[in-house]
Amino acid sequence: MSDNNKYIPYKLETHLTEICGEDPIYVNLLDSWHINKKTCLNLLSDVVFNYPHYTKHDISHSEAIITNIEMLLGEEAIRSLSPTDTWLLLNAAYLHDLGMVIDNKIIEQNWETQEFQDYLHGLENSNDSSLSESAKYINSLEKNLKDNKDVRAWPVRVRKAVTIIIADYYRSGHAKESQNYIQNMKNRLHIDLEYNGLIQHRLILLLSDIAYMHNESSMKIFELDYNTNGFNADYAHPRFVALMLRMGDLLDADNNRFNSVNEIIFGEIPHSSQNHLKKHMSTRHILITPDKIEYRADCAEAEVYRETRNFLTWLKEEVEFWALNWKDIMPENINGSAPKLGKCELLLNGVPDIQGLSDLRFSMSSEKAFEIIEGANIYDDNFVFLREVIQNALDACKIRMWKDISEGRYKKWIKRESEFGLQPYEIDRKVFDNYEVEVLLCEYDNNSLKVIIKDNGVGLSIKQFKRICDVGKSYFNDKEKQQEINSMPIWLRPSAGFGIGLQSIFLVADYFEIFSKASNGEGIYARIESGKKNGYVQISRCDKLINQGTEIHIIIPMNFHLEYLVYDKPREFFKNKYDPFSLNINPYYITIWNKLREILSSTFFTVKIKFDGKIIDTINAKSFKKLKNKSNDNRYNYNMISNTHMELWDNKTSTGCTLSLEESKEFLYSKYYFKGMKIDDNFYINVPYILMHVDFYGLDTKSTLSLDRRTIKKDAIHKINEILKESILFYQDMVEKKIFEDKLNENVKYHRILIYNFWCGISLSNKKKMINNYGNIFNNIHRDILVLRKEKTKDNEQNYILHKMDFKEIISQMQNVAIIENYQCFMSGNGLKQNINAESVNNIMINSQLKCFYDVIVLDIDFAMMLSLGKLTSIQIINKDEKSLFLGSYSGEYQQLPQIKDKHTRNELIKSMIYKSNNIYKDNCLRHCIIGLDQYATLTTSEKPYGIGEQLHKNNGYIISPVSIKQWKEYKDLDKHRFIKFICDSNEFYNLLDYVFLHQYDKCKHGREEIKKEYTKLLEEIYDVCKGEKLD
Repeated sequence: MSDNNKYIPYKLETHLTEICGEDPIYVNLLDSWHINKKTCLNLLSDVVFNYPHYTKHDISHSEAIITNIEMLLGEEAIRSLSPTDTWLLLNAAYLHDLGMVIDNKIIEQNWETQEFQDYLHGLENSNDSSLSESAKYINSLEKNLKDNKDVRAWPVRVRKAVTIIIADYYRSGHAKESQNYIQNMKNRLHIDLEYNGLIQHRLILLLSDIAYMHNESSMKIFELDYNTNGFNADYAHPRFVALMLRMGDLLDADNNRFNSVNEIIFGEIPHSSQNHLKKHMSTRHILITPDKIEYRADCAEAEVYRETRNFLTWLKEEVEFWALNWKDIMPENINGSAPKLGKCELLLNGVPDIQGLSDLRFSMSSEKAFEIIEGANIYDDNFVFLREVIQNALDACKIRMWKDISEGRYKKWIKRESEFGLQPYEIDRKVFDNYEVEVLLCEYDNNSLKVIIKDNGVGLSIKQFKRICDVGKSYFNDKEKQQEINSMPIWLRPSAGFGIGLQSIFLVADYFEIFSKASNGEGIYARIESGKKNGYVQISRCDKLINQGTEIHIIIPMNFHLEYLVYDKPREFFKNKYDPFSLNINPYYITIWNKLREILSSTFFTVKIKFDGKIIDTINAKSFKKLKNKSNDNRYNYNMISNTHMELWDNKTSTGCTLSLEESKEFLYSKYYFKGMKIDDNFYINVPYILMHVDFYGLDTKSTLSLDRRTIKKDAIHKINEILKESILFYQDMVEKKIFEDKLNENVKYHRILIYNFWCGISLSNKKKMINNYGNIFNNIHRDILVLRKEKTKDNEQNYILHKMDFKEIISQMQNVAIIENYQCFMSGNGLKQNINAESVNNIMINSQLKCFYDVIVLDIDFAMMLSLGKLTSIQIINKDEKSLFLGSYSGEYQQLPQIKDKHTRNELIKSMIYKSNNIYKDNCLRHCIIGLDQYATLTTSEKPYGIGEQLHKNNGYIISPVSIKQWKEYKDLDKHRFIKFICDSNEFYNLLDYVFLHQYDKCKHGREEIKKEYTKLLEEIYDVCKGEKLD
């Protein structure tokens, strides 16, 4: 080596050139490498299109890998490499990330698959906020566009969200995709790596396997041969090449892996990518030689520190693997050993993290985790295990029935008609009758009884049993089962979703037993202990069950409370048959029977209840009879049992319900079920006089129900309400035709009551129309509503007199009618007999110097609540001393935002933005908002963040105060100009502008500058109105 070349490292490419120069028989390797290098230069430059937020995976990364390999080997070892090994190392460095070049057609095809859609919806629960938000944005895009949300910038946001999602989806499988690319380059990219046979096909396949190994575990390397014939008379060493590729790739840890321009073009990069970037930027020293590897990094953040520490752990494992397996990996002519991991220093802001506090994690023992799952924070009823286990049994029957249907066993009993897919009424009832669940109660000993829940469903294999032992993972989580579930009609799909249902058994028992037989004839027995008992599982083969299905045996202590019997069958039995001195039946059985009657209503399959082997009750399966009538759009099948009583099936959402118009609102309780199991009615549909029994069969369990499976999740309430609203509107449309055509002369009074009750339930916009359309009928219907009515005195002054007005007269003059929004402040009476105190209201209006602009004030609370379902059109606040009367007028006609009746009302609203409390506000929030107003439409938002105090919630939007109470106290003594400047220069104000811009009531109609200008006007008004006022 000349002195000029003394410090120039010996390169792999130089070595290949020299060998081929000495022996022309290998020249094809050199020529193909030169062409491949140029080809990869173009291909790898396209990686950034789908991975703009990732580290560089272009030609610079490939060259960095080659350089790292050269430094690890050293000149002596490089010179001993065979031509084929050298060719493989160079090509592997350039081709290993080829899988990150994604064909757009493949992206489109994959996006359409159920697997990708499952991934996309699952991504909403990702711990990575960027991934989660991107998935939620894409999944809700159609709805947002329909609701006119983000209508301007949505294409830009879609581009970014889709880029983040695609990168995540394909990154984990890019090594496998690289393998596929290399094997099929000719077909997929029209590039022939064999060059018409000049390079052997087996070498291309070997190269593809090596590329695949770079993202697999170290031990996978041993699936490759130690050595194999090379291009000609030499040998190749696949394990060696694979390991060098992995080490070279891992050690590309320098500061230059990111392109800062990409962040400007792409926008803010995801949090995970930021940590990766900061990890590379933290590198302070890196040394790679054949003898040792050194590394030092100084991290500015604990999270980046952990990321870097993971890198060092990985590096240590790779070096140890190399050292331990040197002889089984390295070519025989390379002497020595793997480099040692020298000084590797990791700093946190310049200080060694000696105590490891940056990597400290909150952890919980498995016993404590089981205690929490078994505790009352999820289940507040110990007998919830009955619902959970029976639901699992019903699910097993559903799956078996669907398997039987799919295999064609019931062709003669199924008649498909609906355009919405197979519906339950298209399946003969006899098919459902082939599957059933039994609940058997028998005494175990003097202190305990045994509950056996038995089904003839799909059964459990050993593999499936292992899955349900993993608490938090549902039986249906694996792909094979999920595909099976996805093929089922939505109304038939299992309710399981959380994977903790069986855990509820441990609320009453320390262990339970399972006997099961799957379709393959495999029988198992298992005993599962509570997590408090270490959660051990004993499993063995067992032939106890003759037929397919499952039994769960639970021993529970007889120490629970004997409940009052409220359900018909148990109550009748107790009343007419049960005598503890003549009938030898355990009273605890009856309590469990009562509980079963509570939770089970309209299940698909019959549930039989047995006491000591004898059938005591049969809870019949829901009969999905075909409803003969169809809506015009075929969405609903329905049957009118009477003029006001309807059975309904929603083909679109697989919801079954009965609706009826009742004579009285007293004791009117609608009931709601989720796939046959009773749930709480924590949603807000409440139509006067309409009784509903609803069962939601077509909703996903996990996205609809909370963990206790009784409460609807907040995010699902809107969807459920939409289903109910649409069903009610259809019902009302049908009933209107019936009741106004009916000639019930025999019971005219009852008929008129029903018509009035029906009228109460329709929208405010239709109330006036209905009175006009059926005037001859409504002229004979009278209902007096208690009001305060304006009358003029002899002195021509306003006075309000307690009066009874017919409901039709009130509706006819709605523009002059108001209700009392803060009526709670004027209540009198006790319990259910509470009413608005007319005298108290009248005193304010009479004694106030303010004129009331409304002619009629409604005092009937029920009637007022009915009017408030319309659109708020105007408001007035009247004060007397410390008390305020907040009046609102409503209309059925569309008006975007309410008007303010007078300047006093406007001032009161402005003052309430910074007043701590008055008799309108009842909160302790630092920042307030008022209802959306026409005068400040630009500032009105469709929602408000948590922690913002509001007046009366009217769904008319919100105007969030630009001034917090704290800011007003600090800046109120400044002159107006400085006050506004201090507020507008604050971080809080800019955050507020961003929030208002993103949540506009007018759907992105206004720009940030327009919003800022309008807030400046509001600040001037706040200053003028509130200056000098005493803050409460």
